[in-house]
Amino acid sequence: MSYPPADDRLRHLLAQRINCHVDTWKLAFFIAGCIVDDLDIRDELDRIAAAHAAGQPCGDRNCRACFTAQFTNPSQENPT
Repeated sequence: MSYPPADDRLRHLLAQRINCHVDTWKLAFFIAGCIVDDLDIRDELDRIAAAHAAGQPCGDRNCRACFTAQFTNPSQENPT
């Protein structure tokens, strides 16, 4: 079994980032847990994932893939 468990990877990734800005790992893990368990955040993650799965832009200005696609010159995508 790999660590962290597959169902807890989001919490661990968030905690790793948060840990750089707080005093203890326990606090970082607590904050990450609150974020992961928030229904509004889960709904937004699901919305973004559904948009990407459908090949549509998600509309989030922090999404690197959508931002890059918006400003890519179509003639540069498939040079002939």
